[in-house]
Amino acid sequence: MSQEHRDVLVFGAGGFIGSTAVRHLRENGWNPVAYTRQDCDLTDADAVKRVFAQRTAPCRVLLCGCVSRHFEDSFATLVKNIAMVENFVRAVAPGQVLSCVYLSSTDIYGNRPALPITEDTAALPEFYYGASKLANETLLLRAGLVDFPVACLRLPGIYGPTDQGHSMLGMFARRVLRGQELTIFGDGSTLRDFVLVTDLCRVIEALLDRPHHGVLNVATGSSMTLLDIMQLLAKTSGRELNLRHAPPGPRSHDLVFHTGALVAALGGHFSMTPLDEGAKILIASLLAEAEKNGNGAASAQA
Repeated sequence: MSQEHRDVLVFGAGGFIGSTAVRHLRENGWNPVAYTRQDCDLTDADAVKRVFAQRTAPCRVLLCGCVSRHFEDSFATLVKNIAMVENFVRAVAPGQVLSCVYLSSTDIYGNRPALPITEDTAALPEFYYGASKLANETLLLRAGLVDFPVACLRLPGIYGPTDQGHSMLGMFARRVLRGQELTIFGDGSTLRDFVLVTDLCRVIEALLDRPHHGVLNVATGSSMTLLDIMQLLAKTSGRELNLRHAPPGPRSHDLVFHTGALVAALGGHFSMTPLDEGAKILIASLLAEAEKNGNGAASAQA
């Protein structure tokens, strides 16, 4: 592959996943061109058109930008999220993009999916964020709308160093290190599957190099209860677990995935970092961060 074809335009490069992906791609011989919201606001159609009007060589694209449900989940944010992909689709000229990876969400499955979840599981989003992700998958995968393969990656929880407390697992770990109370909804038996961000970056790179057209669930395939996850974080960090129980919430449902389609798309061999190893990486990064900031281990920044 020529060096020109190693160009990857990364939209949403200022966020946790986007910034980590830029570093990963650069370290592995790609030429990522990073666009933060300040560099190119995807909700601004003219700004997106200018980016592609300046391109003279084919490139690959990683679409990370969106309004996260952690900040707001409303009809207004649904419109913004859909506008981002619509503007991208309209700005790209034929032959300009070789392949695209779009970061979607397992929120599209709603709150009571049949288990284990596969790519054929019914998409029944119950919140605006999940609905926007499903609409964007449709825009990108609709026959004839784009002339390049698009891999839509349905993500559960992503965690890892540099998440700035924006991931659920990162938030849990920070509170455990600071000795703060953690709220657990229900009895803690809800099953979750968390993926280390560096594993996600390896998936992204593989799908840029080996394009795939369709949806893929990105998961470890090994779910744990939220209570066991919190206890693992406490054990790894050498802290006591301070729990408060609350009634089950609207998202208190199990997530269990079958990962056969992902493994097949990646060539039949791919392993994820087990959560016990990932927890060590996360805790070590938070302790190093606290030490660097001069706050001591017990006051890791939230």
